[in-house]
Amino acid sequence: MEKNNPALIEFRQVRKVFGSVVANDEVNLQIKSGSIHAIVGENGAGKSTAMKLLYAQYAKSAGEILFRGNTTNWKSPRDAIHAGIGMVHQHFMLAETHTALENILLESDLPFWKPYGKKEARARLTELAKKYHLEINFDALVSELSVGEQQRLEILKLLYANSEVLILDEPTAVLTPQEIIALFENLRRLRAEGKTILLITHKLKEVMQFADCVTVFRAGRVVAHREVIDTSTAELADLMVGQKVELGRPWPIPCKPREAILSLEEISYPSAGSKLRLDGINLQVQAGEIVGIAGVEGNGQSDLIRFLLSPKEFPHQGTIRLFGEPIDQCSAPQVRKKSVGLLAEDRLKEALLLNRDLEANFLLGNQGAVEFQRRGILQKKEILKTVHHAIEEYDVRPRKIENSARSFSGGNQQKFVVARELYRKPKFLLAAQPTRGVDVGAIEFIHRKLFEARDAGAGILLISSELEEVLRLSDRVLVMFAGKIVAEFSRATANESNVGLAMMGGKRANYA
Repeated sequence: MEKNNPALIEFRQVRKVFGSVVANDEVNLQIKSGSIHAIVGENGAGKSTAMKLLYAQYAKSAGEILFRGNTTNWKSPRDAIHAGIGMVHQHFMLAETHTALENILLESDLPFWKPYGKKEARARLTELAKKYHLEINFDALVSELSVGEQQRLEILKLLYANSEVLILDEPTAVLTPQEIIALFENLRRLRAEGKTILLITHKLKEVMQFADCVTVFRAGRVVAHREVIDTSTAELADLMVGQKVELGRPWPIPCKPREAILSLEEISYPSAGSKLRLDGINLQVQAGEIVGIAGVEGNGQSDLIRFLLSPKEFPHQGTIRLFGEPIDQCSAPQVRKKSVGLLAEDRLKEALLLNRDLEANFLLGNQGAVEFQRRGILQKKEILKTVHHAIEEYDVRPRKIENSARSFSGGNQQKFVVARELYRKPKFLLAAQPTRGVDVGAIEFIHRKLFEARDAGAGILLISSELEEVLRLSDRVLVMFAGKIVAEFSRATANESNVGLAMMGGKRANYA
């Protein structure tokens, strides 16, 4: 390391074992003070585990971690926080039954809280939120906040705590291009103030744009370290996967839309107050096309998903038709029986039984499949054969059906959910955040599977906070803002600039 910029953090032969699984193996890593340091790798490569060892969320099995030249012997994340290290996890650590402000005050026993009372805390947090474009309602329950707002709250907790080291796990997943630029501008300011940013991400474009250096993990080991100026997205992708990866290859087959599968006509429904959660929504999805919905999370996308899955639960105006038939009075089970597949927005809460094995999870929604039953009795041999085939085809690791869903990494959980839902060969697929938290290799694979489903005749409604994903996959792009569809673009006219601007609000525009 440079003498004038020594290693603030150092891993020496660090090893972490979970039972028979080696998550980190002889990890050696140095992180400069005052840098934005990206940590990349495939799902299950060990990058998040390594950062959780630094944060003292896990205890290392062997090796040494140094902070400011001293060996760390922290017993818990609280010790790490006291030392000046904070972390925003991919799956947030928030108490959903408490307000945003209360979630921060839950840590009021820490030294940095003592000078501040509740009023002063609110004032300072409001100032930080405005400065870093992370505004939220501090009096709202966390359960009422969108995913994007919850992430802003987590980042605010770190900024309020004046953490010297900020570990951010996929921090831009819920931001518009303009907000991403603003976030990294602020991270650069924090770096200039002497902060060190550790960025766990699968977005190699962001690594190249904003990071100073990058470390690549593969199979639990550090396989490369690069200064960003000396590498490329292609090299990083190849290092992550261990072989040549074709990034963002074109899909030459244009869509061939046919009959309408889903139609919404002037759909509106209110929240508890007078504000409309959905406000005059008109949209149509045809067989053989992907319609993408872009927008900052919290602008009605989640409400639209819930409404589509169970229209009966939401007193509404307007009409919803599926395969030409009104389904306004259909419940979720009734909708799902109509050849509807779902990639849920939150896989942990809505798509998986975390404490059950993969066999039980694969049966969710498939238990009535003819090939799985004989005279009303489930056929275990046939089920296991199908699950084995699915996890092989979708490269779910490890290949252990008996393991609980909780034991798999987020990316492997997602690949499993995609495998289960596409096994049904649905005629309509609601794909909400289909690659959230998934590595570059798996993103390419899932995208290919979605195109295959489209080309087989399925109509797909894609809802994603990843604008790059929406632009790449969609045959048409709709933009949601404040519960309304404010813009529509064809594949030819949709680009990051005009779609991103529409995501920030404005009148409905049609660029089709």
